[in-house]
Amino acid sequence: MVPRIGDQVMVSCEPAAARVVGTGRYIELEWPWRTIDDSSGFRWNGRVMIPCDDSLQEWSPFRLEPAAATLRAGDVCAVSIPPTRLYVGDYEEYHPPRNFGWAPAPTAGLYVVPPERMDLDMEFAGYMLYLGGSDPIRVEPIKD
Repeated sequence: MVPRIGDQVMVSCEPAAARVVGTGRYIELEWPWRTIDDSSGFRWNGRVMIPCDDSLQEWSPFRLEPAAATLRAGDVCAVSIPPTRLYVGDYEEYHPPRNFGWAPAPTAGLYVVPPERMDLDMEFAGYMLYLGGSDPIRVEPIKD
């Protein structure tokens, strides 16, 4: 399936344990699915920051358990995407896989937007998910 802008998709990701590195407006996690690619010219530090304040412009489909407000550096939490109906805001394939400094490198990027944010500036309305690497993200088309 090659998603098109405007398509509706069901996105999910099974939970994995992640260590909290920092808290504030964002929760910084040691990302559980990727490894640092030392052969890359890009220096990824093994971490991902997820917005955790509902008042922020940014949004992420990832959810934390326990809730972000209760987490502190050093805690371990579960990070996942519960099955969520989203719109495709953009889709791009990477030939060869895109070098971001982690392995395995993703083969596609899918920018997803929740229905309630479709009227916002698209730059901040959604979230880019990287597919075809190690993040176990599942994307299924919705046919209504």
